Amino acid sequence: MVSAAHIASAEIHDYMVLRLIYLGTSCGTQHLARIEAEKDEWRRFHAECRDVNAYPHGLFVACTDPADDRSCRIETPPKTFDSLELLQPAP
Repeated sequence: MVSAAHIASAEIHDYMVLRLIYLGTSCGTQHLARIEAEKDEWRRFHAECRDVNAYPHGLFVACTDPADDRSCRIETPPKTFDSLELLQPAP
């Protein structure tokens, strides 16, 4: 007896996005949430970070191909405080 074929669709899992964030940022993810994307074929994620100095509002990750985690990119650049360099004495 032949069982019904199960059609599997590839999906980007949370651990794939967490790995990208861990390897590419100093975020220190506390919470990861999926976000409804503007385009149906995109997947978006929002991560709340422990490092609120570099990412005070968390960071966003967008994946253009829902079947391939290599298409995921971090959209949020880390915050820098260039004005702090002005406080250091000139050499």
